[in-house]
Amino acid sequence: MRPLSRNSSNTIIESAYDIGEMKNTSFLITAALLCAAPLTAQEIEVTIEAPVVEQSAASSELIEKATMALMGSQWTSTFEVVAEQPEGESTITLNMSMQDLTHFSAAITMTAEDPFEGEVTQNHTIMCDGEFLYADIDGIAEMSQGMFNGPVKIELPALLGMMDMEEAPTAEDMMPMIAGMIGTMPLAEEGSTEKIRRYTMAADEDLESMTICFDAVTFFLSSVEAVNADGLKMSITAKDTAMVEEFEEGHFTFSGEAQDVTAMLAMMSGGGGAAPADEDLEF
Repeated sequence: MRPLSRNSSNTIIESAYDIGEMKNTSFLITAALLCAAPLTAQEIEVTIEAPVVEQSAASSELIEKATMALMGSQWTSTFEVVAEQPEGESTITLNMSMQDLTHFSAAITMTAEDPFEGEVTQNHTIMCDGEFLYADIDGIAEMSQGMFNGPVKIELPALLGMMDMEEAPTAEDMMPMIAGMIGTMPLAEEGSTEKIRRYTMAADEDLESMTICFDAVTFFLSSVEAVNADGLKMSITAKDTAMVEEFEEGHFTFSGEAQDVTAMLAMMSGGGGAAPADEDLEF
């Protein structure tokens, strides 16, 4: 996953094209976690090199309301990401539920054209129940060369510790990250209606056009459409979005067994701690 650069708009498009690299283990795991685990998004803030800019009133409103809608509200939605590539179209579909930044879930379907195998589809599940972060990655046994052989889980406090965080971030904590992504874009509001707030971005050397739309009432993301300088298109569409007053008990409960990889990942990340017991290393 590329770090966010000063030209955040171009990075958004390029990241969508990475969907095609579906056989790359690190991308699959990173993409799944970054797309569906808001906890890990806090780590992106370290890589942002956006200059400090004064926000217009509209930009400040957009950043605050869009962040709170996505990170500080309870909701369900289906996101469809479509990216054109020279070899064909790639898609990611995320069926997501969000209660807060430690209780969320996403069922992810990734489809891309492989030059040798044709259309390849993979299904992944990410879930956080407040105690563990679970990941069920399609083909993880083959990709990890047998290190993982099914669903895995990691203790939330340990995951936060690996990111040098004492506690889970709040929606307010995410403001600098969102500001780094949106605040530097020269967005202009035009074509808004009673239902949609529509923002456009002027063309530059990397971008032909970009349009971002939000729900006019909730400021939840509605759609993104972008075309890069090479004419390749990328779109994100949110469907069946609903604000949830209260999720049913057990909604964020992972079904089935999952291998606890907390100790292993702590050692791999240099986190130290006690050596894992023999049973922790059985596969």
